[in-house]
Amino acid sequence: MSAVSIPAIDDVFDIPTIPKEYPPVVRPLPLTRRENLMLALEHKKPAYLPNLGDAVQYIPPFAYGDMPADITKDGEDWFGVKYKYTEAQGSSAPLGNVMSDVEKWRDEVVWPDYDKWDWKAGAEEFARVRDPGRATVAWFTNGIFERLHALEGMMQGLIDLLKSPDDCREFFERVADHKIELFRRLHEIYNLDFIIYNDDWGTQNGPFFSNKVITGLLLEPTKRVVKAVQDSGVKVVFHNCGLVDSLIHFMVDDIGADGLEIQSINDIKNILTVYGDRTTTEYQMDLRVLYDPQATEERAREYARSIVDEYGAQANPGAGVMLRGSALTADVWYAFEQELYEYSLARYR
Repeated sequence: MSAVSIPAIDDVFDIPTIPKEYPPVVRPLPLTRRENLMLALEHKKPAYLPNLGDAVQYIPPFAYGDMPADITKDGEDWFGVKYKYTEAQGSSAPLGNVMSDVEKWRDEVVWPDYDKWDWKAGAEEFARVRDPGRATVAWFTNGIFERLHALEGMMQGLIDLLKSPDDCREFFERVADHKIELFRRLHEIYNLDFIIYNDDWGTQNGPFFSNKVITGLLLEPTKRVVKAVQDSGVKVVFHNCGLVDSLIHFMVDDIGADGLEIQSINDIKNILTVYGDRTTTEYQMDLRVLYDPQATEERAREYARSIVDEYGAQANPGAGVMLRGSALTADVWYAFEQELYEYSLARYR
């Protein structure tokens, strides 16, 4: 953002791995936060820029066991994968302790017994606090590639993509079956608005693998999961960490993701220009701006306006961006949030 100064890399201050969340502001709205966000996921212009921090409500994490419900301590998922918590990371990570290599997946992987799982765990409490003005969302963690390396480790997973493609392909199709069954059971209870489907394909420098791996192994089972969800009237936001600009055409044109949850190291402006009429994308604000101890409310408002000017629906095809962000202090955050809402509301008219 040329209009807003970004702290230099040498200006060191703490930014938490999991940023702070602040309660939503209560105000009269022309559309509910849910209605506004769902317009964006239909690639239509919303009334104001959707703020994912206050527009969504997540179903209870213990409603399903694809990863531990509590990421702030060691845990285990329902495949028997152990997760180790590290303070530096701020969450737990899988240890790849279940499968030796993908050729042995039929013998070494034990799939969940769906009928023995308590799918309604937390459902009554969720129904009591459910806000009809916010979209109901389920995290679909450990997508087909992530499930592979969660079971056997990242290095072995990458080796197997090249060494044992046929076994990988069959394994991925079986994971797709699992994801579809998982969605069916959760949607029946929670009446989901959208899911966030996680399957990281990249590092901060580029994709983990070639386009050939995607087209030959990952594309078809992922398309099948997305189609099953969308056929039920539920939207799909594809979460994909890393520098994945070169893979966006797979996510949008082939897989058909309604939205993208990607990092802002990608060229968000170009993605909106090329794909904005077919998908919307998250914009992750640069936390260095509002976690700077010197940040002021006026600086927060200036930053909010610059985001709307560059990435808003009035300046791009389709819906513009959905935003995710935070700030060091509540007063700075609420100044940013208010300006984001009021300025985008005025510009989107």
